[in-house]
Amino acid sequence: MTFSAPSSSTESVKVADLAGALLIIEPIEYKVGIQTVHGETDAIEVNLVDLDNNKTYNNVLFFNVALKNALKAKVGQKVLARIGQGIAKPGKSAPWILNDATGDAAAVAKANAFIGGANTPAPAVVESPAGITPEVAALLAQLGATKA
Repeated sequence: MTFSAPSSSTESVKVADLAGALLIIEPIEYKVGIQTVHGETDAIEVNLVDLDNNKTYNNVLFFNVALKNALKAKVGQKVLARIGQGIAKPGKSAPWILNDATGDAAAVAKANAFIGGANTPAPAVVESPAGITPEVAALLAQLGATKA
């Protein structure tokens, strides 16, 4: 029998690490009554793909109220968004929020390319400036270089 090692904290992700990233978020379940060091609270469990960094995170719990509220009604669906920060109330930190990315054609195309079967973000298209060979242009595209 083959055994798996337990997950480490380095395999998870913090909301702050996702700030500004294009994400496909799949809410799995709204969980009620989770015991934490701060007491009992609710959370939304999600799987997510960071399309900008080509990383997938499974079974992530979001405890942030704004994120929970934005995703609670979306269980079983795919949400395309970028994580940003809202307006801070006096004496509080700015809340993490979801910024809709469905109106951004490039973001939708990137997400559709990922979902379309390859499960990797679409490579960037780079036009070859004079003096750059097609091989170098292809390597630049693999690195995500874009035309300035």
